[in-house]
Amino acid sequence: MKKSGESTWKVMALMLMMVLALTPMIAVITVMTSEGGIVQTAFMSDRTANNIIPKPLSYEAGKGKFILNKNTSIYVKGNNEEETEELVKVAEFLREKLSPATGYELKVIKGENTAKGNIILTTVGGEENQGTEGYKMVTDPSGVTITAFKPEGIFRGVQTLRQSLPADIDKSTIVKGVEWSIPAATIVDKPEYSYRGLMIDVARHFFTVDEVKRQIDLAAQYKINKVHLHLSDDQGWRLEIKKYPDLTLIGGSTEVGGGPGGYYTQEQFKDIVDYAAKRYVEIIPEFDMPGHTNAALASYGFLNPDGQKKPLYTGTKVGFSTFMTDSEKTYNFIDDVIKEVSEISPSKYIHIGGDEADSTPKEGYDYFVGRVAKIAQKYGKEPIGWDPIETSPEITSDVILQNWRDSNSAAVEKKMKIITSNASKAYLDMKYNKDTPYGLDWAGLIPVETAYNWDPTDFAPKELVLGLEAPLWTEFIEDQDQMDYMIYPRLPGYAEIGWTPKASRDWEEYKVRLKGQGSRLENEGVNYYKDPEIWGSTN
Repeated sequence: MKKSGESTWKVMALMLMMVLALTPMIAVITVMTSEGGIVQTAFMSDRTANNIIPKPLSYEAGKGKFILNKNTSIYVKGNNEEETEELVKVAEFLREKLSPATGYELKVIKGENTAKGNIILTTVGGEENQGTEGYKMVTDPSGVTITAFKPEGIFRGVQTLRQSLPADIDKSTIVKGVEWSIPAATIVDKPEYSYRGLMIDVARHFFTVDEVKRQIDLAAQYKINKVHLHLSDDQGWRLEIKKYPDLTLIGGSTEVGGGPGGYYTQEQFKDIVDYAAKRYVEIIPEFDMPGHTNAALASYGFLNPDGQKKPLYTGTKVGFSTFMTDSEKTYNFIDDVIKEVSEISPSKYIHIGGDEADSTPKEGYDYFVGRVAKIAQKYGKEPIGWDPIETSPEITSDVILQNWRDSNSAAVEKKMKIITSNASKAYLDMKYNKDTPYGLDWAGLIPVETAYNWDPTDFAPKELVLGLEAPLWTEFIEDQDQMDYMIYPRLPGYAEIGWTPKASRDWEEYKVRLKGQGSRLENEGVNYYKDPEIWGSTN
């Protein structure tokens, strides 16, 4: 009977392994042997071979692991001196991220690696088909090599390297007793879409420079490459315009609920832009118009038909304000604003708003958005606008539509590039469920699964999709903790939608990887929503 029992056990184990090979979940299988013993074996399918988000295009597991230690150095080499210097900055970023938890002062060395046990960042040998953001990361016991066509690709690879280390690497103080190892693997990776964005509304509630920087840093680790700042609305004007100081002195003096408001000086804005650029994140400024303009109308009387300043507004209604679309004073003002902003914003984009202009006559709206788009183009910027900007006959294919509603037929007909931000899928201010303590539900509830289970091609033809963006409107988001709670853990899913091809994404497999990100977010001090479907009801 002993031989028969052993044979039965082996058959059972083999059958279970075959079943698991067809599932995306990690499982621990308990098998009773003929002698009453218990054998537990953890299996992991190839599709869950790592917890990296966004999911890499290709992941081939190797043998062994690389162990980071105090003697590890980071070698950098570009195709020329300028590129090498840029890679030095990427290496210094990596060192800054690895040092707090490890206590290691990793050296950054220019040139070829001459010994085992190091990290190599190089564009030498990078292939053009990797594009600007693609990379190849090869890990074996002798070291880690990240190769890319451009330094930006190296930076994206560095985020994969960080996520390949134990989660304790994200702690801010030295951690003892952890082996800082990276599994041996070959990863070949590049993004599906070039635009993967997060929008932060700093107009309804103001957020400080440091709070914005923190969100940029958190988003960059998931390969988000655009952060769109909604800088003006009815409740506040948030960027200094030197020709019109009252925009911030008056228009920036309050927020929803009547709080103190605030604004960024031009130097502070440039500081945010520089901070983001070091993470290869582009800051896109937005000034919403012709609606959502009460903060400007309250700052300068000449923007109003009667020449009088409007009262400041601290409520949450929309659609009541408008610029005068038939006044040259309006267009001179807008020209001045865009000119100043263009001088301090290196982004090729500027967002000109265009949504919820309910108090603007359609004929005036059509003329206005077309003329403002041309002003932006005069200063070398590609204008982006919310729908229904695409319905104006003055708007052509050289304007980008940010599509937040289901309709975009005019944009498709004009062959405009489209950023998908459908409110029922991508709005970060929508509640997870009816018990979510913050946010709204007018576009519907957006659980983590709903946030993940869609694709930009659900809303626009693939050839027109520039990418996607997840906006956080802040009428009812008052502080950093609330902002964290609404952004995470949904943003990693949006990042994956933008990075990973649709055919490679699967919710059941993704939520295993997302669960693995929980401890990382905790180590970074992120007040994320612990979805019980992912982290269990006890959390």
